[in-house]
Amino acid sequence: MSFKGKNAVVTGGSSGIGFQVVKELLAKGAEKIAIIDLKDNLEEIVKLRADYPAQSIIPLKMDVANKKGVEASYEEIIKIMGKLDIIINVAGIFNDKDVQRTLLVNLGGMIHSTLSALKYMNKGNGGNGGIICNMASVVGLDHTFLVPIYAATKAGIISFTRCLSHRECYQRTGVKLISVCPGATITDMFTNFSEKMLFPELANESYQVLGRLHKQSASDVARCIMNALEKEENGAVYIIEGKRLFPMEMKRYWRGIEKELND
Repeated sequence: MSFKGKNAVVTGGSSGIGFQVVKELLAKGAEKIAIIDLKDNLEEIVKLRADYPAQSIIPLKMDVANKKGVEASYEEIIKIMGKLDIIINVAGIFNDKDVQRTLLVNLGGMIHSTLSALKYMNKGNGGNGGIICNMASVVGLDHTFLVPIYAATKAGIISFTRCLSHRECYQRTGVKLISVCPGATITDMFTNFSEKMLFPELANESYQVLGRLHKQSASDVARCIMNALEKEENGAVYIIEGKRLFPMEMKRYWRGIEKELND
């Protein structure tokens, strides 16, 4: 994939990994980038506009948990951009003590954005196809006692994305979907970690685990996300660990579906 001249949407693009993704897209020549985020971070966006005066950055302040709000944001984006090529859903939180909010933002927000984007990207609706990248986490693949609610949302992201990447869906929409699963990354997630745990009495054990983790930066993850997009492998699930991208071999366990729908 060449990013030059493409239009992109990044949820959670005002800070952390999402902001680094926006910077990568600009550096690779994306023409228009819309940011959907509850934060605005206008000072940094002003700096980016000065660095890339020929490209457009469109910030839209919206909570991805708000389904109607996300749908309205995409309506506005289409009016401005005309078409969509790339969607990167990064928006997410860690607060296992607030179960409903975590579910609504992490899983609900990703679903709202993906389905809203598909409405306009779907070749069956007159769209041009494209690619959607949904950010999950390694904890959505391997269980951990630290973050059970957060992990459940990330496992849901992987499953939802793989479902919509199925050949039957792709043949109708022309939209490829991939999942990326970063390992431990230096973001705000680790701030006041024990206060956001579902079981704070496990705080000492959790910090022992966190202290042993090999951590990577948000910019490392953003570069790997761009690498994953460049591969354009529909349905792929990648781990991002140690600043590198690793494709996952996802095994099939259930054999109850007719063979022709899975080949």
